[in-house]
Amino acid sequence: MEVRPGKREPDFTEHGVWGIDRWGELWAIDWWYKQCETDVGIAQFMRLIGLYKPIKWFNEGGIIDKAIGPSIRSEMRLKQRFVAIEMLPSLDDKAVKLQAFHARATAHTVHFPIKRPWAEHVIESLVKFPGGRHDDAADVCGLVGRGVDKMMEARLLVAEPKPLLIPFTGRWLEWGSDPKPKERFF
Repeated sequence: MEVRPGKREPDFTEHGVWGIDRWGELWAIDWWYKQCETDVGIAQFMRLIGLYKPIKWFNEGGIIDKAIGPSIRSEMRLKQRFVAIEMLPSLDDKAVKLQAFHARATAHTVHFPIKRPWAEHVIESLVKFPGGRHDDAADVCGLVGRGVDKMMEARLLVAEPKPLLIPFTGRWLEWGSDPKPKERFF
């Protein structure tokens, strides 16, 4: 990328994929970040949507959403990959944005995978916050912390217990036979 005098480099674009388990603990599943133009960031967003098929995605409302929201919706229609994007209110105080996420991290209910470069990047950004040069990873974590109450917790499916059948007993011989015929409407 060429940087001309007087021209500012673009901000980092960061996308985080999170999950919540049945105990309400947050798990970082995947992350993408790069200092790039908007079209590259939108392409990576679409890649993550196609790969993980999330139910909901959190964005911060405001001027950036108004600028790129139409492009994101257009790309979703074009690629036939859809996710409900929920706009969370924009807050000026970045420390306030991170309070809910910080509370969960303090309670040891936020988990990152080990040996992933992106996880190291996010954790390093959080540790340096608010003194670090870039706070985009902290912004994503703040969105997740503010939106976690709107996420669906995982549920374990309980299988219907199968009857214990002993071979050659009356229950075994009758099992599977329907006493009355099925009604058909056609």
